[in-house]
Amino acid sequence: MAKSIIVSTLILFFTAILEASIFSNISFFIVVPDFLLICSIYFSLLNGKFYGETTGFLSGLFLDFITGVPLGLNCLLRTILGYIFGLFSETVIISGIIMPVLSVGVGTLAKRLLLILIGILFPGCNVSIYGFVSTQFLFEFCANVILAPFIFFMLGYAKNVLAISTTKDKIDNV
Repeated sequence: MAKSIIVSTLILFFTAILEASIFSNISFFIVVPDFLLICSIYFSLLNGKFYGETTGFLSGLFLDFITGVPLGLNCLLRTILGYIFGLFSETVIISGIIMPVLSVGVGTLAKRLLLILIGILFPGCNVSIYGFVSTQFLFEFCANVILAPFIFFMLGYAKNVLAISTTKDKIDNV
């Protein structure tokens, strides 16, 4: 378990660096696709609630330190999302195209709803809120949904290292 958490932490760290330093400077992107959200959803669906909370918190912590948002905003947001998606780890098959697209689409919508809720509850934290019917949100949603199967497929190559238990272990325990 420790090996998988260390490997996923390294993946999240390098993804946060790429997202904040390289992809944010590409003028083609209206909004940077949320690669960390996609990775966190993959890790949550692969390993469950605790792992989802942990990787969600770590990805939020990396984003909080790299970007200028109030400390803890992304930690709270991504911990909640990691836990919610971890609830479905036993029922959702993460291979293919439909489930990655569906899960990341729901995750992007849930992220936006939680950001709006946090912005309403804590107006002094200066959360930049753009609505559901904005160019920024539509671009982020489409980019996340399109990139999800590719990122899930690439992370699938490291599934043996990232998974806490294999499906054979789950079958043997039943």
